[in-house]
Amino acid sequence: MHLPASVESPDAGEFLAFTGAANAMWRSDSSTDLFREDPAEWLVGLRETTYVDKSGIVARRGEEIVGFAGLACPRAAKRTAHVDIVIHPDRRDDDEADALLAEIERRARERGRTSLRAFAFASADAGGDRLPSPTGSGSLPRDAWQTRFLVRNGYALGQVERASVFDLQGSFEAVDRLLEAAVAKAGPDYRVAWWQTPTPEEHIEGYAAAISRLDGDAPSGELPVEADPWDAQRVRDREDLKRRAGQTMAVTVVIHEPTGQVAAYNELVIGADRTAPTENYGTLVMPEHRGRRLGTIVKCVGLRRWSELVPTSPVVRTFNAEENRYMLDVNEAVGFRPAAYTGEWTKELT
Repeated sequence: MHLPASVESPDAGEFLAFTGAANAMWRSDSSTDLFREDPAEWLVGLRETTYVDKSGIVARRGEEIVGFAGLACPRAAKRTAHVDIVIHPDRRDDDEADALLAEIERRARERGRTSLRAFAFASADAGGDRLPSPTGSGSLPRDAWQTRFLVRNGYALGQVERASVFDLQGSFEAVDRLLEAAVAKAGPDYRVAWWQTPTPEEHIEGYAAAISRLDGDAPSGELPVEADPWDAQRVRDREDLKRRAGQTMAVTVVIHEPTGQVAAYNELVIGADRTAPTENYGTLVMPEHRGRRLGTIVKCVGLRRWSELVPTSPVVRTFNAEENRYMLDVNEAVGFRPAAYTGEWTKELT
């Protein structure tokens, strides 16, 4: 797929058709417009390939663009890749979708990537027969187009994630109450630090080390996981990417005073449109520091400070594995509510 210099470029039509189809698909599948992505920000992200090799193809029916397929191969990994199939909900055709997926799988195999992952939204209100997650937590509607498409092509459901939202324009009473109790529980060995990026030099090594733990320590169900290391340079590169995309990012961490280790962190991001939903990137409590309500601390401090920094954003959206009961308990107590679900799918190529 051709990437234009900007979304205003004369040759941006193909890219804008892709982003339009993706946003329409997510809106249709999730039954909400909360997950819309801004084309200009998306373009900046797709151009960045230092840590992830990205490629895409376009499917046409005559002169009409009917679908897109993307392949993302983390450079630090050897076997895994992420595949995305984007077809406008008004243009879905099973044969065309199957052919598009087969072609992107062929390209993955050419790159030595035989362990594939894919995701698809599902409405929080969908009824009917359910496909249970192998983790025992969560399920998806069997008759949803995405479910039928992925099962038909040999993908297995590896995990169900809950997409939740917190109302930034509502009450913070629960946030303040839970934060006070959590700080008392954590005790004097822990202190909070918060910043709007760029990350202070004194925290960048510990912050990078904590991000590196996310893929391995967060619940992954039956999904393939390979290490994806972060260092200070990668943190700086991401911050530069966010700046070029016009995005604002803030980070909350809890520092373990006796060791100086980043014991927990939370990240919030919003684009140039400050009236759009805020995205919760990563949230993690290091395993050796769990049981002290540090997750509650970084979540509550992050929300409080964010509401002051970006008072016009309506909600924060976040994703958690349905089996991650600890983090779901924190979110529910704070005031997050379910908005949609995603299926995380996997396939081993032969």
